[in-house]
Amino acid sequence: MTTYTPQELKSKLKNRKWVMAYNKILAVVDPTPKRVMYIEDYGPRNGFFIEGWRALHFPLTSSIVEKSYREGNMTIYILNQGKAKLNLVPSFAPIGIEECLVTKDKVAITFAGFGGGGVSASFSRGIAEGVEKVQVIQEGGGNKLGIGRIVLPAKKLLLIGVDDTDNESEGATYALAHNISIDIGKKFNVYYATHNNIQLFPNNPHKTKNCLSTLISFIYDRDIQKKQIIDEFIKLLKKYTVSPQTGMATFDGFSLPENLIDFCTDLKFHLFEDLQKLKRVCKESRVTLYPIGEERGLIGAVAALGFFDRPDFGAKLPSQCH
Repeated sequence: MTTYTPQELKSKLKNRKWVMAYNKILAVVDPTPKRVMYIEDYGPRNGFFIEGWRALHFPLTSSIVEKSYREGNMTIYILNQGKAKLNLVPSFAPIGIEECLVTKDKVAITFAGFGGGGVSASFSRGIAEGVEKVQVIQEGGGNKLGIGRIVLPAKKLLLIGVDDTDNESEGATYALAHNISIDIGKKFNVYYATHNNIQLFPNNPHKTKNCLSTLISFIYDRDIQKKQIIDEFIKLLKKYTVSPQTGMATFDGFSLPENLIDFCTDLKFHLFEDLQKLKRVCKESRVTLYPIGEERGLIGAVAALGFFDRPDFGAKLPSQCH
């Protein structure tokens, strides 16, 4: 086994055109269960219709891959910490994730694969942005089995739900949340990761017009950055909102409790006005509430949290869910 920095591995591989560098790799550790969100940015930057092979096959190959899905050129895997016994078969199951190990502030992920899968296991992932070091256990390519381990910094995820920032004559919550998030990403060197608009109950008598809330997520390194993100988001909402009812809600990590997911689904599809129940459920579910003005906007802000990884379902109207 040989250990390299990404720069050292790039130098070793500089004349091998059959090695393709991944753009960026991230590993987010959830604060509660032993789960890791592993994110690969792969293919042409800002591309679309990037291959869906890995999102389909990796959960079939390895028992520690709970699920995976593709969004543009990003493939996102939810991994359980631990080790799997891989039964690799060329063409049918040529590559898999063998191990996910979290120690202190590092995440080590081991891949094994044949052919191109062996190349990506031992080389291509190791020269991606975000990788601290790569351990080439066995060089891959052709008929050889390639085995490699990448070591990544353990990052954290913060979800932010926002609702009710507009009035009858001006404003747009989705745009305000987006522009605030761009500013925060640049100011504190954090990764503005997702932007998701959630269709809420369309017959709500309190709605401004379209009845959508917005979910934002940030990936960050240090706890101080989380406080900076929240404080700055509140500051900018107060500065730019044009509604007296603006609400914001936050959740640490990506593993929402089932009771919170169910509650958010109810908020989405029904008229809800019981703020005391909202506060009780949020307290039980590790959701923190930030009323920017009065409290009605908190309802939509909380509802948005439940659709972090369900953007298509989050877009649906009640009539589209039968």
